[in-house]
Amino acid sequence: MTRRAARPVRRTRVVDRGRPPGWQRVFNRARIAGLLLVVLTVGATFSLVTDDRFALGAGATGDVGVSGLGYTDPAAVIDALGLSTAGSNNIFLLRTGAMRRRLLDLPSVADADVRVVLPHRLIVEIKERSAVLRVVHGGVTYLLDGDGVVLEARPASAPPLADLPLIDDRRVTLGIPFETGTRIDPIEAQAMLQIGALTPALVGSAATELSFGADDTDGFVVTAAPFGWRAVFGFYTPSLRPPTLIAQQVQCLRNLLASGEGQMDTIYLAPEGDRCGTYLPRPS
Repeated sequence: MTRRAARPVRRTRVVDRGRPPGWQRVFNRARIAGLLLVVLTVGATFSLVTDDRFALGAGATGDVGVSGLGYTDPAAVIDALGLSTAGSNNIFLLRTGAMRRRLLDLPSVADADVRVVLPHRLIVEIKERSAVLRVVHGGVTYLLDGDGVVLEARPASAPPLADLPLIDDRRVTLGIPFETGTRIDPIEAQAMLQIGALTPALVGSAATELSFGADDTDGFVVTAAPFGWRAVFGFYTPSLRPPTLIAQQVQCLRNLLASGEGQMDTIYLAPEGDRCGTYLPRPS
């Protein structure tokens, strides 16, 4: 028997007449609509960020509202905002978070809020540190906050701020520098803030007023009116004589004044063991 050669099997191509051709599958209606939406969105965004109606202007500050300033220089606030001086400042391109962080770097600023208002307005609200102490040094009155930051330097001709305690710092050789926007030496800041917070009641005195000063001879001194006695608190250092000693000195002052403050002239507060220090009697 002869073997027949195997015939190749012919495969019939099945055409799915319900399925569109390849190009139609790629560009169907839904995808075309999505593409058009993307184009429209990009166009609208480009229009917003280039439209002068939403711009502050070239370095213009008239469209910038700043509130809450007392000690802070307005020019420093504008510089911290980083507005362009060469072109428009479109509000949709402003980075308010970065502006706020730069404002918080200003020494007198405790908190800040920056927001945009359509169509072309930038609102800046500043919350400043609070002054708690005045220090007169070299004919200038410096305002300090609770952290020892110098908030403002006021000339002698400026109106007095009677509601804040005042320290008359007459030190020259042993004095410290005061510069607006910086923190003074932390040891000095602690000493000034604690001594400046003393009242006649805290030291057990019947005086009507306490005044505070510092000089190169005695350091920090508290004087009472009308009795006239002087309490020498002295100088403070980080280790040998830290400002934490002040609380003990105040207690010693109370004990000494209890024996009759009208008879005292100068009180030297040097707590050591059971001793509080000594005093010089008022000349009879």
